[in-house]
Amino acid sequence: MISRHRVRLVGLFVASDIAAIIVSYIWTYLFRFYSYIIPVDPAKGVPAIGSYLLVLPLFVVVHLSIFYFQGFYKSRLKRTKLDDFFSIVLNVLITFVVVVSLLGIVKLYSSGRPVAAFGLAVVEPSRYYLLAYGIGVVFMIAFLRNQIYFLMKRRYTRGLNLQNVVVVGAGEMGVAVAQKLYQYKDLGFVVKGFLDNERVAGDSIPVDGGVPVLGRIEDLARVIEDYNIQEIYVALDLTNYAKIIETIQIVNKYPVNVRLIPDLFQLLTLKSSIQDLDGFPVISIDEVPLRGAKRVFKRVFDVIFSGLGLLVLAPFFLLFAVVIKLTSRGPVFYHQERVGMDGKRFVIHKFRTMVSDAEQATGPVMCRPGDPRVTKIGRFLRRFSIDELPQLGNVFTGAMSVVGPRPERPEFVKEFTEKIPKYMLRHKMKSGITGWAQVHGLRQGTSIEKRLEHDFYYIQNWSFTLDLKILWLTFRKGFIDRSITLGEE
Repeated sequence: MISRHRVRLVGLFVASDIAAIIVSYIWTYLFRFYSYIIPVDPAKGVPAIGSYLLVLPLFVVVHLSIFYFQGFYKSRLKRTKLDDFFSIVLNVLITFVVVVSLLGIVKLYSSGRPVAAFGLAVVEPSRYYLLAYGIGVVFMIAFLRNQIYFLMKRRYTRGLNLQNVVVVGAGEMGVAVAQKLYQYKDLGFVVKGFLDNERVAGDSIPVDGGVPVLGRIEDLARVIEDYNIQEIYVALDLTNYAKIIETIQIVNKYPVNVRLIPDLFQLLTLKSSIQDLDGFPVISIDEVPLRGAKRVFKRVFDVIFSGLGLLVLAPFFLLFAVVIKLTSRGPVFYHQERVGMDGKRFVIHKFRTMVSDAEQATGPVMCRPGDPRVTKIGRFLRRFSIDELPQLGNVFTGAMSVVGPRPERPEFVKEFTEKIPKYMLRHKMKSGITGWAQVHGLRQGTSIEKRLEHDFYYIQNWSFTLDLKILWLTFRKGFIDRSITLGEE
């Protein structure tokens, strides 16, 4: 049911985005050439609106495609207005680059001659036009989306088209289901209460300020009639198999929808999906959203980002190499085996920040605050995460990504796997130079469970926008490790 409502909502968003693009595009034409605020070149005159409209479909397709890759339509629907605005601005900037590049390629292959279609010359939008259009479309898309949210909220507060829900089972899984439904209350879901044989009628379950227990499971028929229930979610464990069958038999007597939540889903950490094996339903557990074209898109971004980074930072690499060599014995770079995607091992490259052969006596141990093995220049490099920059080479060759869970050493992976059964799930995505845990201050020495929680969040909610948000947070505050004091000995 939520899926059907989500599809409708996404359809509304797509329609509003298309409307915003078209309205902004036409408004920009009128503003640019008929407002007289920006003077028109008399030699060129005012171009025919049809010539500009020929480029409009390209803008629509590129805008929507980039929104798709940003996860604007398929990721979580409840987002902050700031996240939406940031995504829209980024979308517009990328769209400009793509459209101008495509039009430039077409012009190049036409040997500079005007390209015509339907008897009209295709016009390449000017800088003034793009500037005005960019400002207009950002605010128009944001405005229409806010109107959709407003209308949904207004419909909910007026009680229009609400879906009254009861959850059978007030255990951990039942509470989790109710909380998830509460997150989608703007879609019209209202959790009237729980039915549970282990609870007393009138008990309050801590969901949305308190949701009552309406009675025992045997009271389902009465509750359906008294509370005008349309949706029933059965969240009982398999030890209550008889009660599950009894619930379904009662529901079959009423025109309501029943949703069965098997307790198998309590074992899931990442995403899941139900596939068909020649008529047999197969539950695929712990899938990641980064697949297919999205993975290709992320890889292209990694190559471009790391390539430019290596090119720009090359002089600084040389400077740091000289300083490291002059201040301590040993090699400039430190090479170490790490565990990456699918558990495959690779060699990570960093600037050396410790004395040579630092683990010769101790064996593999994590660096700790005030570690005496760290050199003076190494402390500076670690403080500002400069020692991590050579990993751009790992990104360029494909062993790592710019953003992702931080890779650990095989010895620590083995240790963590024995302590935390779901630890290896973090290796379903490429390791990264920076990540969701790192920008929240969770580095080495912090709780591995907390870091793992942030890694799972990133894997579950991946989007291109989330990657860019992590990069922005990294540049703003994530490079500095405040656990390291430059003056410490």
